[in-house]
Amino acid sequence: MSDANDALDYYALLGIIRTATPDQIRSAFHRFAREHHPDNFLGSPEEAERHTLLYQHGSEAYRVLLDPLKRKLYDEGLEKGHVRYDDDRARELQRSMRPPGGVVLRSSKARMFFTRANRAIKSEDWPQAKLNLQMAIQNEPDNEGLKAKLEEVLERMKSR
Repeated sequence: MSDANDALDYYALLGIIRTATPDQIRSAFHRFAREHHPDNFLGSPEEAERHTLLYQHGSEAYRVLLDPLKRKLYDEGLEKGHVRYDDDRARELQRSMRPPGGVVLRSSKARMFFTRANRAIKSEDWPQAKLNLQMAIQNEPDNEGLKAKLEEVLERMKSR
């Protein structure tokens, strides 16, 4: 079911300006949710469905605008006339932002240690590379790419 609200950009939908802070976005979404949450709405099935779709659109707006990378991508798309966030474009950007070594990192601290580890690897300072990779893993314990890189370094250390 398409609706005129699908044509609204996320800022207009939540009633905020483009320079809104995260706190302003949260506040606007909470106001929006009180008004449009499907559980708070009693009416015909058609009206209930309309409010459900509107609430889903507002939730999407909230998630995108609170994430700095998604918001940046959204704003770029909005300038081209796209009022909805494009996950495909975000995935493509993430692939292009992979650091040297091909490991995707979420944490800035992990990225810092991984960069130091790469420098150590280039200079063949294996103990320093090992230490920095271990520190990166402490910041992202579920990152399989970091663990694989550490295994490579450990293998290099054994072969010396």
